[in-house]
Amino acid sequence: MILVEIANYQAEKEVIHSIRYEVFVQEQQVPAEVEIDSWDPLSIHVLAKQAGQFVGTGRLLPDGHIGRVAVCRPWRHQGIGRLIMERLLQTARDQGHRQVVLSAQCHAVHFYQKLGFREEGKVYLEAGIEHIKMVKPLAVSAKLTYAAQLPETCSTQWRNRILAATYNGA
Repeated sequence: MILVEIANYQAEKEVIHSIRYEVFVQEQQVPAEVEIDSWDPLSIHVLAKQAGQFVGTGRLLPDGHIGRVAVCRPWRHQGIGRLIMERLLQTARDQGHRQVVLSAQCHAVHFYQKLGFREEGKVYLEAGIEHIKMVKPLAVSAKLTYAAQLPETCSTQWRNRILAATYNGA
C-alpha cells in the first residue's frame, strides 16, 4: 500500500532532500546549489511511503505553487506521482487556494494534463531543462464554503488562521 502524508519538514528534511537529490541532481543533472532553496522551510511537504520505504515527495509553497515533485526511479509508473499530486492538491484546497501553479518539465506535461492542469505561456529553461507553466483552478473545499463571508481586506494568513480555528472546534 502506498501512503502519502504531510511531512514534518524539520524532522524529515534529510529524507525529502535525499529523494530530490537522487532524482534532480543525480538523474537530471540539476545543480545541487539550486535544488534546496529558501522556500523549503516555508512550504508544506508530502512524503510517499511504499513497503516501509520513502519513495517520493513534493511540496506546496505558501502562494499555491506546487514543485519539487519527485519519485525514485524504481517506484515510477505505479501511481505514486499521482497520489503525491492528489495530496498536494487537497492540501491546497484545504489552505483556501483557488488555483495552483507549477513549472512542469516538458516531458511531464501529459501527466499534469491528466490531473486537470493546462499549459500557459511559452517553454522556458529552468536549471537547463525545458519547462512550461501549468495552472489548475481549484474548487473550494467543502469545509471552506463560508470563507467568502470573511472581509476581502483579511490577509491570507489571517484568513487561514480563522478558518483553521473554526474547523478545529475553537
